[in-house]
Amino acid sequence: MKKYRLLAAAAAAILALSGSAALAQDRGNQQSRTRFDEHDQQVTRDWYNQHQAHPPAGLRNQDRLSADEESRLREGATLDKGLRRKVHPAPPDLVRQLPPPPRDHRYVAVGGHVGMIDNNFQVKAVIHLHDNH
Repeated sequence: MKKYRLLAAAAAAILALSGSAALAQDRGNQQSRTRFDEHDQQVTRDWYNQHQAHPPAGLRNQDRLSADEESRLREGATLDKGLRRKVHPAPPDLVRQLPPPPRDHRYVAVGGHVGMIDNNFQVKAVIHLHDNH
């Protein structure tokens, strides 16, 4: 009887540990993501819709980009000095709802968009919150 209890306890421990390892791996993978998934996009759009009456810098109407600037804000591009001046930190209450960005990356608000950029101002991902034209 003791053998069966010991075997059951060992099996339960193995299952618990494998579940914890998978969860830790998922968290690690999530932290290294440099793209927005559908959930991130929905969270961001919901946040924006709730704050449209008083949007922060980078998401206001007067922050919208020209057609030329808009064409330069794309994944893989490095922001030039003109666009860098228009970059604002993403609102902290939005950032708390998104997964942590990878090391050396940050969330930003620029020209009516929420983006993820690295320390070299390379655009990794962009969520377009509204059309600029």
